[in-house]
Amino acid sequence: MATKKLSPEEKLVSAALAAIEKSGWKSLSLTALARKAKIDAATLYELCPDKRALLALIAKRVDIGLIERAPEPDSDIPPRDRAFDAILSCFEAMGPLKPAIQIIYDDSAGDPAAFLDVLPATVRSAQWVADIAGLPTSGWRGLLVTRGIGFLLAESIGVWLTDGDDLAKTMAHVDRRLRTIEEWMETLQRARTGADSDDGAEAPAAAD
Repeated sequence: MATKKLSPEEKLVSAALAAIEKSGWKSLSLTALARKAKIDAATLYELCPDKRALLALIAKRVDIGLIERAPEPDSDIPPRDRAFDAILSCFEAMGPLKPAIQIIYDDSAGDPAAFLDVLPATVRSAQWVADIAGLPTSGWRGLLVTRGIGFLLAESIGVWLTDGDDLAKTMAHVDRRLRTIEEWMETLQRARTGADSDDGAEAPAAAD
């Protein structure tokens, strides 16, 4: 059976994960990484102009694993349960990358810039989680849903990294956070509905 030929992106990500596990994240050199992956300079720059882009490529591998696990959305299942399943699938997709993610997490601790580096990839993953769960991804509700899921993913990483293979701690943590997000959404929905009702009540008076 013929071996699948890896694309330059796949070579780069695989080489990056191996290099991170061996030497850490802070000392990672993109030019050294390109030589190891046997990628020319132009291709390297096109794929990965900086380390933030490399994080995005690593996150893309997770997103693809998440999409591959995605079931058909079932409207009979409550939205929070669908979100819970999709988020857990995201962490399951991250499983093979856990050693490298642990090192990136540890090396980035206390670095404010690290949050900005990982933010775009986290938002993109959150959008896929919401889409797979059949939740809004556009409009004001989509903004709240995707940003809420993104924040949940980011602040759950530390729990997941210390969790076992059964993901028991991660599941409990995600469930609690989703309940909180659901309460926020319901409160905002009631406030929005109340504001719309007030506008409707004032309309006849304005017409007199």
